[in-house]
Amino acid sequence: MARVRIVTDSTADLPADVVHKYGITVVPLKVFFGSECFLDGVDLKTGEFYRRLESSRELPTTSQPSPAEFVEYYRPLVEEGADIISIHISMHMSGTVHSAQLAKTMLKYDRLAVIDSRTVSVVLGMIVLGAARAAAAGCSREEVMDVVDKMIADHRVYFMVDTLEYLQRGGRIGKAQAFWGTILNVKPVCTIRKGIICPHEKVRGRKKAVNRLVQLIGDSFRDTESLFCFLTHGNDPEGLQELQKLVQAGLNCAEIMISQMGAVVGTHVGPGVLGLGVCRYNYLDK
Repeated sequence: MARVRIVTDSTADLPADVVHKYGITVVPLKVFFGSECFLDGVDLKTGEFYRRLESSRELPTTSQPSPAEFVEYYRPLVEEGADIISIHISMHMSGTVHSAQLAKTMLKYDRLAVIDSRTVSVVLGMIVLGAARAAAAGCSREEVMDVVDKMIADHRVYFMVDTLEYLQRGGRIGKAQAFWGTILNVKPVCTIRKGIICPHEKVRGRKKAVNRLVQLIGDSFRDTESLFCFLTHGNDPEGLQELQKLVQAGLNCAEIMISQMGAVVGTHVGPGVLGLGVCRYNYLDK
């Protein structure tokens, strides 16, 4: 049986040690500050990105990898004869999936599956990790794909932002939705539905909003014996610690993973984001 190799993109926000442990191939998206172009997580590290974001007068822009760039990342895996499962950011948020599909056509390699995760950041990271653990456990391509399909269908994600300005300016939500974030001391709580970022509700006060993230997850998984919880933040380590304490106290987490949101996703949500993605632990218990 051929080895199953997992490919994703830098918006999965996976910790570097996890990527290394499971041999995950990460294709970087691009971030532009004016005329300067950086590869997300490669030549623009997360800490430096947030320092530049908060001091820049203009919002940076982002771009997906080209099909030719995907080909270069796929080629070594094709040459080893691997089954490749390539899982990426929602097509409603980026053209990354389309570039990957074009690269598959260019390579004419039938054992490459390109998957639209219909999500981003921690949930994409969870799905990729579930696939990588299944592959490492010796599962076949079809078995790994089954894990991916189930995780895409069965998860929850909520995140709070200081302002909806970044999402609106980046074209991820409309101006009417962004109005929520202009009300004094109101913190928007958002989710992702069918691959699209959606404001879920507005909560007055940051502390209440952080609590609300955990409450919403708890309401969704009341009867679940154990959960995998993936926490992330933009540039708010204190807020992340607060969220982690609430998660540990309020949810039945068999495993908790933590990451800092990368430059591409951070461009569109801003530095004050806190996020929580959760799925059933059995998908990752390999």
